[in-house]
This record gives sequence, structure tokens and C-alpha cells, in this order.
Amino acid sequence: MIANHSQSTSNEQLQTALHAYPKLLSVARRITGCMSLAEDVVQEVLLQLVSKPLKEDIAAPTPYVMRMVRNLATDHMRRRQYERGLFVEEEVGGNTSAYGSPEEHLHEAEAYKAFRCTVESMPARTRKFYEEHYFDDIPQNIIAKEAGVSCALVCGLLREAHSRCLAAISLEADHACAAGGSHKRNRTTRVREMRV
Repeated sequence: MIANHSQSTSNEQLQTALHAYPKLLSVARRITGCMSLAEDVVQEVLLQLVSKPLKEDIAAPTPYVMRMVRNLATDHMRRRQYERGLFVEEEVGGNTSAYGSPEEHLHEAEAYKAFRCTVESMPARTRKFYEEHYFDDIPQNIIAKEAGVSCALVCGLLREAHSRCLAAISLEADHACAAGGSHKRNRTTRVREMRV
């Protein structure tokens, strides 16, 4: 008799929840922002009602079930937000390596070799100025004072040297693009970044 009474109470609670289903669904959807997630939340609450009915002393089961849906939807969204912070999503079709593909690495090495050859072929004074300014971050006016020349001369030599380096890298990139095709956009954006 007791089992039969609890089963009828469970059925009544489930029927009450099913009557409020559209409202429960809208509350869950408002919190989750997704209809399928909202349906999952409401379904989980309904399964909880079937497996473990509410106590009989609850006077208004509909608001209670509504609160269950709100709490579960909020918990679900917090869990999703936490999990997104744990796992970094990879780009679809992107490289899994932080170093790129072997072809990219080869093109980078060839561009570096072209850059290094260009720097080594510069006159000694120009190379010294270029290395001090771009690698050691020494301002042009200090380089000019130490060398005993005008700032305009240092600026002109640096501009010419930098243009040569960019041209060598760009020429190497064009050769690589002719061979690879897909790396042109990446290379030109890197050359533009170097100009800035």
C-alpha cells in the first residue's frame, strides 16, 4: 500500500512537471542559450523526479521543479565555462604543431639564410650600424655620436640596409610561393610586419 501511494505521488509530480514542460524548457533555454541543452536539462530533472520523487510536504511542486531546472541549468553552464578554460580548442584543419609544417620550416630557414647572406654582404660600417640598431636596440643618434657621423647618414644607411634585407626575404618568399603556393600570404604578412 505504501509503495502504491508513493508511486501515485511520483506520477502526480511527473504529470505536474509535464504540464509545465514548455515553461521549464523556456527557463532552461534562457539560462543555457541553446534549445538542445535546455531539453537535456529538463529531461535530467524529469528523470530525477522519476528516480527519486519529491517529498510529500512540498506544497507547490511546480515552482520547486522550476527551481530544480534553474539550478541544474546554471550548474551546467558553469561546468561548461570551467571546462572551456581547461581545454584549448584547436583550429579545424590547423597545424597541431606550434612550429608549423616542415615546408614552412624549410621556407623560414631559406628566408633566414637569404637575410643572413644579405647582412654579411653589407659594407662593414653599414652592417655594424644595422646590427647595433636592429639587434641591440641602440638608437640612431647614439650610433651616429659613437661613429662620429651625422644622424642623417646613419638613418640613410639603415634604411638602405633594411630595404635590402626585406627585398632578399621577399625574393626568397616569392621563390617559395612559386614552389609551395600556399605560403605566399603568410610570408608577405611577415614581411609587412618586419617593415613596421
